[in-house]
Amino acid sequence: MTQANLVENKKNNIDLVLQPIKNDSVINESVIQSLIEKSEYSHLELNISNIRNAIAELNSVLKPLQKDKTGREIRYQVLERKDATIEIKIDDDEMSASAEITTALGGKNLTAKDILNSAQAAGVKKGFVKEGLIRLAQKSITEPEGILLKEVIAKGKTPINGSNARIKLLVQCAQDRILRPRERDDGTVDMRDLGDIICVRVGEPLAQIIPCTEGVKGYTVKGAPLEPNPGDDIEMTAGEGTIISPKNKNILISTLVGLPRSINNGIAIDEVYKLKNVDVTTGHIKFEGSVIIDGDVCEGMKVVAKGDITVGGFVESAYLEAGGDITIIGGILGKKQEVEDLSKSDITMSATINAVGNIFAKYCQYADITCNTLRINNQLMHSIIDVNDKVWVGSEEKADGKLIAGYINAVNSVHAGTVGATAGSATTITFNKKIQEYRQQIIEVEEQLKIETNKTQELKVATNKIKALPKGKAPAEMIKKVVSTYQYHARKMGEILVEKEIIEAQIQTYMTEVYIEATERIYHGVKLNIGDFNERTKREHGPSKMFYLERKVHIDPIIHT
Repeated sequence: MTQANLVENKKNNIDLVLQPIKNDSVINESVIQSLIEKSEYSHLELNISNIRNAIAELNSVLKPLQKDKTGREIRYQVLERKDATIEIKIDDDEMSASAEITTALGGKNLTAKDILNSAQAAGVKKGFVKEGLIRLAQKSITEPEGILLKEVIAKGKTPINGSNARIKLLVQCAQDRILRPRERDDGTVDMRDLGDIICVRVGEPLAQIIPCTEGVKGYTVKGAPLEPNPGDDIEMTAGEGTIISPKNKNILISTLVGLPRSINNGIAIDEVYKLKNVDVTTGHIKFEGSVIIDGDVCEGMKVVAKGDITVGGFVESAYLEAGGDITIIGGILGKKQEVEDLSKSDITMSATINAVGNIFAKYCQYADITCNTLRINNQLMHSIIDVNDKVWVGSEEKADGKLIAGYINAVNSVHAGTVGATAGSATTITFNKKIQEYRQQIIEVEEQLKIETNKTQELKVATNKIKALPKGKAPAEMIKKVVSTYQYHARKMGEILVEKEIIEAQIQTYMTEVYIEATERIYHGVKLNIGDFNERTKREHGPSKMFYLERKVHIDPIIHT
């Protein structure tokens, strides 16, 4: 019988050695495969082609032999030890490089240094991940032979853009100081002792420019530098009563004793008019700076200030108007009146509070308020509110106050602990101010579109008339000018139509962004208006968010985690 053996060769690979003997036994491919599978070399890479060549040659040698005669030895390499192979792949953006290793088949494994050298040869120069190199080298030894392993071995560094210059306030402005009064040694505060807390001295630093930064450079794994975008610079605004320090151009200092008021990119100093109370003995107050009232603003009185108004006590059925913020430590008290059956336009409140900035009060009832942001600490009742941002009823940390009845017109959101009342008092909250602005823009765009449409129609008629003239009668320059003008207005129409679509999309996006948030409950009778859509609550809900989505007003529970 022909002898078949597996023998190591000089290359440390495995040869199939056949010693042909002519008899009735047959050696075929399956016999050789079985021999290999039972051997210690079964894990090596198989060369099936050489097995077939060896068998073909065996048959050729056996054919002329006499029975039981021996032929020449046949030797073919059929199993090969394979060293681990590696391929380095660099991402298109050159911010990451990976090594793909095919583990060894009885051959040499790769060390971390081998992987590093391969990566460097492929052009990777920076950002090597030491842990990745070591981990991949260890896996190439411990994982099964002949499998593909992949590991990130280098990472580029994304540049860090510079930070923009900013204005850092070195003093607190009126409302910030009042809402965070200094404590006495015994832990109490005197909310009426406001003068020393508020005023700044001549020469006192007010604000500082924190310069922009250049940012931090990055790099690709190939070592190409990545430049950051430097931050934008800023210019400090020296408001009234302030100057840029002659000693430091980044510092704003005061030239007056007065009340600091935050303005865009700076501070202004308002002269301060301070009173104990505003009543019939003082008369109405009109002042170009800021006004501090230690006590109350009594019924029927008016206080108008260009700066901030600060009231240590109550405002009772009075008129306040400020070019800055209005802060009322006590409450706003208007006269009670029946408003349930009246439209908003028919209601005149006895207390009117208007501020260009923000308004804060401990509580408020029966008042007409206009401002940017309104925060009522405890309770907001039966009032007409118009804000350019949001209404917040509750503490600074959490909207946990009560919003009861009234008409609220907000731009962004309304927050309270409870909205509405058990009695079902009508509480109407509307987010239509910005929608009306968008719709006015659409009206203006449609007017422009109408003008452009008329012009294109006229030019189209003129073009047709010119084309109808006998050949050679229409001057070439005239035709060119009319066609060019027609094309211009046609393009203009297209631009206007795109602008209209953008505004309409902005309306839809805005409508989905506004909402009412009640952190405790919403009672029945609360009405939400958003554009042409509205919904009135028909029952009591727990913590909820009321909002518009997909042509419908929704009320979803707030899940506290």
